[in-house]
Amino acid sequence: MRCLIVDDDELGRELIAYYLKGVADCEMAEDGARAVDMFRNAFEGGNPYDLIILDIVMPEMDGNTAAKEIRLIEKEWGININEGISIIVLSSLNTPADVIKAYVSANSAAHLVKPVKPEKLLSTLRKLELCS
Repeated sequence: MRCLIVDDDELGRELIAYYLKGVADCEMAEDGARAVDMFRNAFEGGNPYDLIILDIVMPEMDGNTAAKEIRLIEKEWGININEGISIIVLSSLNTPADVIKAYVSANSAAHLVKPVKPEKLLSTLRKLELCS
């Protein structure tokens, strides 16, 4: 599985990549704008990502905006929203309103609260049938 980890916190990106060792080949982006570019290039190059783990609160371009851009790219390529890439949103905000906003704006498959625990990440991937 190919995974794009997007977080402005370098240590956070590195930890998630470490947790996914043996499960996914991970690439990283430090902000939403870079993530959108990487997604587009991978998609147009015929080697798309299977999963994006996307922080919501970032400078430059936040995760909600990046997710909307990614969904627009998929729409341009005729990909139905239900068939698009799985996006797991990350946030240190975990009130019900924040979680709902993250799901809706990113049309995400799941939401994880930071700091991410390895067992929670892997159980989420199993629920999404992205790993065994």
